[in-house]
Parts: sequence; structure tokens; C-alpha cells
Amino acid sequence: MKTNSTQRKPGGNPPGAIVLGGNFVGLGVARSLGKRGIPTWVVDTDKSKSIAQFSRYTKRFIVSQEPVAELLLREAREHNLDGWVVFPVSDQYVESVAASYDALKAIFKLTTPPLQVTKYALDKRFTYSKAAELGIAAPWTSVRKSLAGLGATDLPFPVILKPAINHHFFPKTNLKAIAAANGEELERGYLQMRRYIPVDEILVQERIPGDGKNQFSFCGLCKNGRVYASLVARRRRQYPVEFGNASTFVETTSQPVVEAAGREFLESIGFDGMAEVEFKFDTRDGKYKILDVNPRPWGWHSLGKAAGIDFPYLLWRQKVGLETSPVHRARKAVWIREITDLVAILKSRSRSADILGVLKAAVTGKLTSATFDPFDPVPFFAEFALWVSSGMSRQKKAKEFLELDPVSSRP
Repeated sequence: MKTNSTQRKPGGNPPGAIVLGGNFVGLGVARSLGKRGIPTWVVDTDKSKSIAQFSRYTKRFIVSQEPVAELLLREAREHNLDGWVVFPVSDQYVESVAASYDALKAIFKLTTPPLQVTKYALDKRFTYSKAAELGIAAPWTSVRKSLAGLGATDLPFPVILKPAINHHFFPKTNLKAIAAANGEELERGYLQMRRYIPVDEILVQERIPGDGKNQFSFCGLCKNGRVYASLVARRRRQYPVEFGNASTFVETTSQPVVEAAGREFLESIGFDGMAEVEFKFDTRDGKYKILDVNPRPWGWHSLGKAAGIDFPYLLWRQKVGLETSPVHRARKAVWIREITDLVAILKSRSRSADILGVLKAAVTGKLTSATFDPFDPVPFFAEFALWVSSGMSRQKKAKEFLELDPVSSRP
């Protein structure tokens, strides 16, 4: 295997990596590292939903429901994993690693900061509070502890209801937000959400108009609280189209306001690792408003590699003590999540233009995909089979939630 000058342990192998999560995000990390000869293991809680297990670059796959800190510490004792780098790729894993930060950092190199830092990303209440402190624009947002005044006519309808901590709600419902055009719809959604999360985790937020063309992200790699590699991207399409669970078509772009605000946010909390800061442009007042922060590899992080900034590999180098150089000028590149983007295009009002955009990126060599790789093809076909087979289950979760009787949800 090629090692590309990676640092080696006395036994001859470079320090390995453990990827927590085997979805397409984890697959991207495994490929980034595995292609450079870095031993990569993948851990997941559900074998039936993990496509990274089928990658040629995954040297070991572990499926386990036990607390992740206990699992990692036991594996470290049994397999001498001192110095291995841990990459959580979901918020649940980020929270678990951050909560056991001190115990894990004694053995592993962690890409997750402790809870006093990650809370500003995992909990939107802290996200928006920090944004207000920094003067970064954000949507109007309210946290309520009761139904009193919930349907008030002075609310900025239309609004959305969203969880303050997404991973406390989304896995149970397959929904990231609920739209409400009036007080009646708002009350219904609020009562339904109370069945799954505490009252003070339900956010009422103004709905910013516009589609994916108005969605931007700042992606940064931080060391000791300073950004040293970054890019800005536009998340043109998402799936589902209304409130996307994940982006499906993303392209690098230039947007100084997003770059400055994203950098300021990450540096203000002393972030160390890789993170994505999401914004949406509000055409009503001309402001780029912060929505979310992902303190981990995000869905389309492999766009970075195509643009000349391979985030997971650079972070691995940083954590094992190898040289890292500042990178702030990304190449033009496009990322596509093949299956869901096809569905998004079919539901698009600009279908022809969207198809031409994909073809142009492919012809010019700027296109990179989420799962398909001619040298590692099996995960793509595994995800296709999984997406088809689990489609009814995803729809059932969302349907069951939306059909909940709000009256039975009252205290």
C-alpha cells in the first residue's frame, strides 16, 4: 500500500483511524484515509444500514449497541490502538465521544472537542446565542415553555418548528422541521413534537423563503481554535425538497460574508477539528443567516477532496502530528448524491437546467459523487438496495408522526 509519507509506528504501520458511523458520510472518510494506506475501521449500531462495511478500504467492521466509549476503550486494550484517530460522523456519536472526552483522549487522538465546545453546535439554542453575541445574523427564533401565546397573531408566519437538538428528534420521526402557516398548524405541530422531546427543546423559527440556491456553507478545518483550511459551498439541491434531510447537489463558490461569519463562529468557540457552518440568504433583508453547525464530517465533505482540500486526511495528519499547511483557495468542484439528487431533480421546476448542470460538471471533470467509485463500487449498489428497501420505513415514520392526534398530546 502507498503511504504518501504518512508517519509510521514502530511496527511499520501508520496510526489507524476508527470511523463511528457507516453511512455515506463515514464511507467518504474511510475512502479518504484508506486510499492512502491508513488502516481504517468502521463502527456502527446497525449492520443493515451501514454501506461503509462493503468498502475495500474498511479493514474491520464492528457492529455494536454498547456505549461507544466502552467499546473504544476495550478495543484499544485488546488491539493496541494507542494514537489511533477517532472520527464520529453523526451528532449522536459526537455527543458520546465529547461526554467521555477525558477518558478517550488518554489513548486516542480525538477529532471531537469536549462538550463545552461542541454544545455550540449540537444545541441550536447555544448556536443562536453565540451568533447574537458575535453579531452574526440568524432567523427570528423563540423557545417556549408552554402553549401560552403560541398561536399569537403577531408571530412572523409562516414559521417552522424544529428541534434544538436534532439527534434527539430526527431518528424517531425522520423529520427535521415542521411547517406552520397559522396558529392552528403551529399548535398541532407543537403538541406532536412534545411526544418526542422536552418542551424547551422545541424552537419556533421564522421560515426564510427560497430554495437550495439560497443555502450556503462555510467548511473549516481548525487547529488550536484557528481555521487553516476552508472553502465555501452552495447547497443547490436537497432531499426532501421542502426541508432536506441532506443536500444532494453542492458546488464550491465564493461568498465573503459566509466565509467571514463561519470563520468567526468557529474561532470564537475555540473549535478544533472539521466543521460545517450552514447559512441561508434571506432575500427580504439581504442577510446571510446562520442555521446549523455540524461539528464533524458533514454529508458532502468529499467535495473538499475534489476541490483540493481533503478534510479527513488533513485532519488525520494534524492529529498524528504531521505537517499541515494553510489552504484557503479551493478549486471549482461539484458533489452529487446520486440517488436522492435524481429524485430532487424529478421534483424540480427547473428540471432541464438541473440536468444540464450535472452533465456539464461531469464533462468538465469537476463532478464527484457521494457513493459511486469505480475502484470501490460495492457500497454504491449497497446503498441503492438499502434506499429502496428502507424507503417505506422512512415514509412510515414521518407519516405516523404527522398523523398523531394533537388532542391526545395535551397535558
